[in-house]
Amino acid sequence: MIATNKPKPSLESLLATCQVVTGKQVIERQKAKAKQLEEFARAMEFEQQNNRVKAK
Repeated sequence: MIATNKPKPSLESLLATCQVVTGKQVIERQKAKAKQLEEFARAMEFEQQNNRVKAK
């Protein structure tokens, strides 16, 4: 029985299939997440300020 090794994928093919993330992509994701958290905090603050008790 002869074991055949699969050829290693190239960097281009890994990047094309999103199996590898570059440093630039990591930084962009971190910035997007920080922006989303900031927006969420503003929305929560707005909701707390404008929270009115509804009369029954």
